[in-house]
Amino acid sequence: MAFSFINKEKQAAKQYTKEAEEGDVWAQYDLGRCYANGEGVEKDMKKAVYWFTKAAEQGKAKAQHNLGVSYANGEGVEKDQNKAVEWFTKAAEQGNADAQNNLGRCYHYGMGVEKDWKKAAYWYTKAAEKGNANAKINLSILGRCYDKGEGVEKDMKKAIEGFTKTVEQGYADAQYNLGMCYANGRGWR
Repeated sequence: MAFSFINKEKQAAKQYTKEAEEGDVWAQYDLGRCYANGEGVEKDMKKAVYWFTKAAEQGKAKAQHNLGVSYANGEGVEKDQNKAVEWFTKAAEQGNADAQNNLGRCYHYGMGVEKDWKKAAYWYTKAAEKGNANAKINLSILGRCYDKGEGVEKDMKKAIEGFTKTVEQGYADAQYNLGMCYANGRGWR
């Protein structure tokens, strides 16, 4: 069974290569994914970045996000937070929830951009509305920051907004945090 699966992965990578070289954006993205994960080819992050770049330049949001991750982590390219933000922004503006969450993190922690809690909350919210679980957690963290005044001016209204958004997305800790805000104006778990 494993031999058959490996053969199929190799055949897929071979077909993706042919189509990617002809300029097919989907094949370029898929070939980048193959190289990133070692599916049908030997894992090679430099080749993954090469193909993600080809697809990203044609507007493929998933490739733009993956390219942002590569730059953020220095995988296959030199680490560059500014380029990570650039690619996350392109993908986020197209509605890619993972990129929206990662862009929120960039603004939240000042990675490649100046810290901007309002923009962080905006992008976390966009991603959370699409069901991104990490964005839900990040919104709750941002709510706690406003609750305690960590990195931002203390603002219970914004803390409650952050917790409320995450409660609406089904994040349990946010329910506790929101309850504590209403009960005594502060508290988190």
